[in-house]
Amino acid sequence: HIPGFRPETKGLKVFEEYMSNSSLPTLFLSHGGGPLPLLGRDSGLASHLNELGKSLKERGGIKAILCISAHWEKKEVTLQTKSKPDLYFDYYGFPAETYEYKYPCSTSEELNKKARDLLKAVGIMCAEDNKRGYDHGMFVPLMLMWPKLDVPVNQLSILSSLNAADHFKLGEALAPLRKEGVLIIGSGMSYHGFFYPLPSNVTAADASKAFDEYLQKALVHTGKKRKEALENWKEAKHALVAHPRSEHLMPLLVAAGAAKDDKVKCIYHTKDYLTISAFQFGD
Repeated sequence: HIPGFRPETKGLKVFEEYMSNSSLPTLFLSHGGGPLPLLGRDSGLASHLNELGKSLKERGGIKAILCISAHWEKKEVTLQTKSKPDLYFDYYGFPAETYEYKYPCSTSEELNKKARDLLKAVGIMCAEDNKRGYDHGMFVPLMLMWPKLDVPVNQLSILSSLNAADHFKLGEALAPLRKEGVLIIGSGMSYHGFFYPLPSNVTAADASKAFDEYLQKALVHTGKKRKEALENWKEAKHALVAHPRSEHLMPLLVAAGAAKDDKVKCIYHTKDYLTISAFQFGD
């Protein structure tokens, strides 16, 4: 017996060191409609995000977050460089309180440099935006996951071309960040056919269910099969009803590209009329 030595404490320290040195998972979050989850109007999603934040905090190892939101499209990949971005309330017609939210966060110059260097290494040039605020694709889910955040968050734009292969490649290039304590979050929606007329023979419920089934099957694959299934997403039944424009799907391509061969698990799934899912790659 060694005075003061507690095996369980040593074991915990070893575990924490292991987790801090391992690759973080990547996430694809369905962030809901505007600020509705923050208003309690989507309680199931809000509860999921709250629990997810707790589990990731317990896991540990997160030093920074890189968020790829469906609500920031640019002609070329663009890094958010404003040191303390304001919240950008990019939604309309909601209660006054939803335009007064505060979520103090800072970006990381070091993360921007690492991301820029990784992208440049594979021929992806990127621009910078020193005025861009945090849009609701970032602050709605993160406010629910971590009401008080103590790590920097940088946003990275998607491409206005909405080319699936380019977004998968973008994720692949960013993958090494995971070993450096960067949590890569793609924030979109697995179904986003809300603002377009439906074909007369298809309901939104049917389209969301069929497309979700395609995603679930596609993501179970790894490597080339997963990549091809995601890049050919338009082949899915009712794909263009689920995503008439694919800006809310492209963050999934980035998250999946960054995941490499990590296995996927569905971390959120609702069938309350529409079928909506969220996914985690890796542990």
